[in-house]
Amino acid sequence: MKQFLSRTGIFNRLVMILLAGAVTFSLAFTFPIQGALADTPAPTPQSSGKNTGNLTAAYQREQTLLGKQQANLTKAAGVVTKIQNLISKANAKGLDTSALQSALSTFQSQLATAQTSDATAAGILSSHNGFDGSGNVTDPTAALQTVQGARTALKDCQTALKTAVGNLQTAVKALRGTLQGQVLQKAYQNEQKMLGTQQTNLGKASDVVTKVQDLITKAQAKGLDSSALESALTTYQSQLSKAQSSNATAANLLSSHSGFDGSGNVTDATAASQTVKDTAQALKDCHTALSQAVKDLQAAVKSWRDANAPSTSPNAPSTTPTAPSSGG
Repeated sequence: MKQFLSRTGIFNRLVMILLAGAVTFSLAFTFPIQGALADTPAPTPQSSGKNTGNLTAAYQREQTLLGKQQANLTKAAGVVTKIQNLISKANAKGLDTSALQSALSTFQSQLATAQTSDATAAGILSSHNGFDGSGNVTDPTAALQTVQGARTALKDCQTALKTAVGNLQTAVKALRGTLQGQVLQKAYQNEQKMLGTQQTNLGKASDVVTKVQDLITKAQAKGLDSSALESALTTYQSQLSKAQSSNATAANLLSSHSGFDGSGNVTDATAASQTVKDTAQALKDCHTALSQAVKDLQAAVKSWRDANAPSTSPNAPSTTPTAPSSGG
């Protein structure tokens, strides 16, 4: 049985496609920056020129808030990298990521706006007009302008960043179902192909039974002991029966196509995911049983032929099945 099960690598590719679903299913990103985003700059105090303590306090609060928002901007930039990686992986699986790419572009534009406002606030606080290097007021009028300008820039940064994060979360949530459906549909299509391949393999495996039976008959006609071959064939047929049963299970699952319509489109993600998962297991069970059956029979035929080589090698038919290949 030349090149028997030579396409078993298809199952490995199927598993990879299913694993891609794990990436898609984790699209509900958590943005740790939102807690700090709630820290709105306090209203700027109005100084009479005599009591400057409130200006000093405001200046210090704004420096603290600047540090928080810069940390938030760094986290937001990290989100960009994660989504770009996700897009690359999805593209490699043939998924449509145009909507996600558009959402990311919008996010990056809004993030740039936030970064500009943050830089403005940082520049104002770094210049500290009206304050000395320790944050003490040296000119109340200039100090008031400093805290007012910094507050406006910090608030603009906060608003832009909150909007960017909110919009991206909304886009990702909307796209999650779409991408999940694409993954499930591809898995379903690949399982149908794998089913066809394994049905062909099972047909070839059944042909081997006839060939080994012929070998046994010829061996007996020559007065040779064929008991080892008979035992191996019985075991092989039992293993083949298990493989056929698993294949029938996979066929029934795909035929019922729970969670899919007749064209293979997802109608119920939960049911479709279960169909794909159960079918993958049945296909794997079929492959495992069939692969083991071939290896065991191959070893038994080789052992028998080696033991009877002097009298049987010139006339014995070539019935040794080829072990499954790991290639695709």
